[in-house]
Amino acid sequence: MFPVKKKTTRLPASEVVLYGADYNPDQWLGHDHILREDIELMKRAGVTSASVGIFSWTALEPEPGVYKFDWLDSTMDRLGGAGLLVFLATPSGSKPMWLSEMHPEIRRVNVDGMRQPSGGRHNHCPTSPVYREVVRRLNHALALRYGSHPALALWHIGNEFNGDCHCDLCRAAFHDWLRGHYGSLDHLNSAWWTSFWNHTFTDWNQIPTVDRSIDGLALDWLRFVNDQHVSFLENEMAPLREVTPNIPCTTNFMGTIPTLNYWQWAKSLDCISNDIYPLPDDREDSWKKSLGSDFAHCLMRGLAHGDPWILMECSPSSVNWGKVNKLKRPQVLMQEVLQAVANGADVIHYFQWRKGRGGSEKFHGAVVDHEGSSHSRVFKECAEVGRVLRSLASITGVRPDQAPVAMVYDWESRWALDASIGPKRETWGDVYTRTCVEHFRALRSAGIEVDIVPVDGDFSGYRAVITPALYMLEQEARNRLTAYVEGGGCWVATFLTGYVDRHNRCWCGGFPGPDLREVFGLWNEEVDYLFDDEEVVIRGCINGLTGDMRATDIVEHLHAEGATTMAALDSEFYAGAPIILRNHWGDGACYYVGARLDEKSLLAFYNVLSGELALPCEELPPGVVRKTRLGSNGPVEFLFNYTKHEVVIDIGEDAYLRVSDGVSVSGNTTLRPYETLLRGVAPSPGKLSHHVTHYPPHHESKKATLPVQT
Repeated sequence: MFPVKKKTTRLPASEVVLYGADYNPDQWLGHDHILREDIELMKRAGVTSASVGIFSWTALEPEPGVYKFDWLDSTMDRLGGAGLLVFLATPSGSKPMWLSEMHPEIRRVNVDGMRQPSGGRHNHCPTSPVYREVVRRLNHALALRYGSHPALALWHIGNEFNGDCHCDLCRAAFHDWLRGHYGSLDHLNSAWWTSFWNHTFTDWNQIPTVDRSIDGLALDWLRFVNDQHVSFLENEMAPLREVTPNIPCTTNFMGTIPTLNYWQWAKSLDCISNDIYPLPDDREDSWKKSLGSDFAHCLMRGLAHGDPWILMECSPSSVNWGKVNKLKRPQVLMQEVLQAVANGADVIHYFQWRKGRGGSEKFHGAVVDHEGSSHSRVFKECAEVGRVLRSLASITGVRPDQAPVAMVYDWESRWALDASIGPKRETWGDVYTRTCVEHFRALRSAGIEVDIVPVDGDFSGYRAVITPALYMLEQEARNRLTAYVEGGGCWVATFLTGYVDRHNRCWCGGFPGPDLREVFGLWNEEVDYLFDDEEVVIRGCINGLTGDMRATDIVEHLHAEGATTMAALDSEFYAGAPIILRNHWGDGACYYVGARLDEKSLLAFYNVLSGELALPCEELPPGVVRKTRLGSNGPVEFLFNYTKHEVVIDIGEDAYLRVSDGVSVSGNTTLRPYETLLRGVAPSPGKLSHHVTHYPPHHESKKATLPVQT
């Protein structure tokens, strides 16, 4: 199992996978027939919960200190009366116009010193004492009003925190933050290496919020902004936890967002929530994007320390903000939802329940279209998802087994890469995350289960720990990873490992640092960055890793200093130099992959590694993934075909349930495009559309056409 953590995750108590959407009744006040129909439609779709009030501040407080809760009272009562749970949001993600105009200091200042106008969202100053106070006051009123309401199951704090502010308040807070971390300007100047270009600071007030030439400053600014957001979050939750200590608090994350360190956020929350919007894509390699979603889900499971988590937002159909907003093909929605459930989600919510008539997201996907009935293809698919989720009740609340392999995802390494001006002009953080996803995809394609952990996580019990591009490597992390290897573990590192310390200063003594040359048995002399259309040939040297392989983008010039060469470069002036190496250290081993391998080569490496470590794995066709989640009645297996093509495989003698039609299949089976199979759940009726009544057109009496499905 996952190592036990100090803080226990708390999700709303439920015996089923909770299922619902963002619900905005405040947009439909004065349309009572729509509000009544919403409840009937929710029952029809199998909805069990709803997120309410995310952007409803003015509806709740139309003027300073004047609260109007009547519409929310009715909403809570309607939803609760129908047996639904409510995730009640604090509306701080979008400040009211009256407050923005009354107190312009709550509006952010951009990097050029310009105060933002009123409007927009997610653009409050996180330092503003005025904004913090009015948010806390409103949250206290909400807690007093609804804390004992039987429908209240969760506090949804704000919405998708992000961005930064460069106002005088934030700059002063940054200076205080720096004083607290460095104590003196001498220590700060040393850490930031400010003697370069004569940037030495002689007064705290000289320090700007942005100076691209001081990469230590850029890194600390990201840390400060992250801390300010977490502090704002804690301020929001304080009155809720005081008045309603038994109601858990969460906020919705955004996957691998570049500017926030969610490992830190997770320590403040009762449960983990995430938003994910994989853009519909039915091209040949779309299955790779599906494995990218798997990576995001595994990251959330890691942030939850193995406990169940919440998929707070996803789209039931298309989005409206992509370059091309394609519709989801049949079975894709079902697969995306079950993919999250297979990776530990116990709650599935969409954005949004009903399409609004105006605003920037009026064409964003929703369960209920502008047409307003249950007749649409999307609504029927959502109802079918609800039916399937009810059959998976046995998995709720059950923690997974620990995977054999852990992968480190480290926001601070990404930040340090972003702050560095390197020999290849691109967003370094994208290189970091892309490298992690590529290694994750190769591991999963090799049939190896993976957990995602922080660099200061617990590595015990893992057969291997993968640290892609761990650019920032501090002495403490080095000692922990080395001790793990000495105790019999396997550490796999890649290019860009151990270049800088926590201040973004390069390690002396050669890379990989700190003092890892002996541990890995190699010296990284220099690194070559290739043009996009270039590649370097690699020649494998051991059984299972032979023949030509390819490297692109980044190639390090390595020298073996005791390590065994598994593959060597076979082109360019550094031909003959090792590029994949293995070194025994203590009772364990270190592997180093010094180039960005192409997909085929990286998969070949992990196939060899799985053989050498006797890792439990399963070779499946590209784009086909099997996932097991524990349940109270035994394991539940999910088999996904992420591709747009039919795939024929032998699934074994034990029958699976084909989700698309409820038919049992076994043996040699054809997986249809985007097909999902389940094993370990009780057989249930076929597709909902096979046995529902066909209702009359929308203009006829809707009350008669929307029976409640039990």
